[in-house]
Amino acid sequence: MYESAELVAGRSGIVHGVRGHRPKPRRTRKAPAGAGQATAAAYERKRDLPGLIALWPWEIDTGSVEAQKRLVTMLRRALRRERKRGLGGDWTYDVVRHARLLAAYKFEVASLEARLASRESLHRLGPPGIRL
Repeated sequence: MYESAELVAGRSGIVHGVRGHRPKPRRTRKAPAGAGQATAAAYERKRDLPGLIALWPWEIDTGSVEAQKRLVTMLRRALRRERKRGLGGDWTYDVVRHARLLAAYKFEVASLEARLASRESLHRLGPPGIRL
């Protein structure tokens, strides 16, 4: 019933170790710098957002600050749900989706903060005709 190692070796030609596992080759190449990191240049709103959260096309293209605040809120909720799935060990958790949500959220928050800062600086200066 049980075969000896010589018989097994005679069939396959080579026996690797006790259990017959082949050793894994070592990696010699290094990953390029910045590989695996999401950059702001890699994020495009029209392309990436429909795959991350459910939005209508006109919700993506809206240029108002209030619409962008709603978008940031929706991304925050989706990110929270994905994080909860990951911590809970849910089988639907996807690490790639989590990373894409985080990159989109960071980009949208930075964009919103820049818009709000420029908006405040315009209000501080006052109307264009009156300068002190």
